[in-house]
Amino acid sequence: MVDPSAARATIAGVTRSLTMLWIAGGLAAAIATAHVTRRHGQQHYLATQRYEDVYYLPPPDWLVLFSLGHREAVAGLVWLRALIYFGEELQQRGQVHNLYNYTDAMLALDPHFKKVYQWVSSTSLYRTGDIDADDARRAIGYLEQGVRLFPDDGELAWALGATYLYELPPLLPVEERAEPRRRGLEHVQVATRLGAGPPWLVLSTATELGRLGQNEQQIAHLQEVYDQVSDPAVKEQIEIRLTRLRDATFAEALRKTYEELDAARAVHFPYLDRELFLLVGPRPPFDGRALLLRGFDPEPDHFEDDADPDAP
Repeated sequence: MVDPSAARATIAGVTRSLTMLWIAGGLAAAIATAHVTRRHGQQHYLATQRYEDVYYLPPPDWLVLFSLGHREAVAGLVWLRALIYFGEELQQRGQVHNLYNYTDAMLALDPHFKKVYQWVSSTSLYRTGDIDADDARRAIGYLEQGVRLFPDDGELAWALGATYLYELPPLLPVEERAEPRRRGLEHVQVATRLGAGPPWLVLSTATELGRLGQNEQQIAHLQEVYDQVSDPAVKEQIEIRLTRLRDATFAEALRKTYEELDAARAVHFPYLDRELFLLVGPRPPFDGRALLLRGFDPEPDHFEDDADPDAP
């Protein structure tokens, strides 16, 4: 005969086992369902996301206050964020609208952050999006600020001169291009004196000076940088250029001298040849009215004091 208590115990054990199996199966199904749901949800989230060019930092003055005196450290953090931002904008083919916001933030925190001046001068002109003369002027403005803080930095001077010479003029009307080139040459000459820029910069600067008709400045520039050039080939080119310029300058001065001499001879003694005019010189000034008042008397003590000054 079966013991009722043992039967009940057996039934209870079986019930507990079935319950545990049911709970375990439910948990496994829930976990599998959650995993699939999470995966589909993540895919849907990523598929619906769109990149946005949003600037989250506070104004530069606030950043200085919030830095609590650790301005260089915060500027370094903003620098890292700016690099990531620029890379994202390139990937998304964006307009890089907040480039100057990041730059202003870094320079407000640390005006002596030299890398920022070089970085913004490049990224403002070599990026995705629309680029115009205002971008070149903004780059020049930052570089001029850097040159004022670091007057002995030849690379900054070269970057500023190159932006004036090569980046800004193509974005301007033809009639407005001469002034930027003139100003660019001034900074490029400083860069070459400081030994910055590529090896061809010395001769290129001299060519630009010659194109502007500044031959004397061209000669002075080549003479000044000759000792600083280490490339023998460039030195040889400078020597050839100086020889040609000196000869051309002397010939130009001689030509102008003879032109002025012939012009003076035509005015004073057109009937004299050039050699004789060199001996005689220009005609002295003639004051016929004063001679008339003196009665054409060459001696000034015979001048008549009572002569009418209004007489014809």
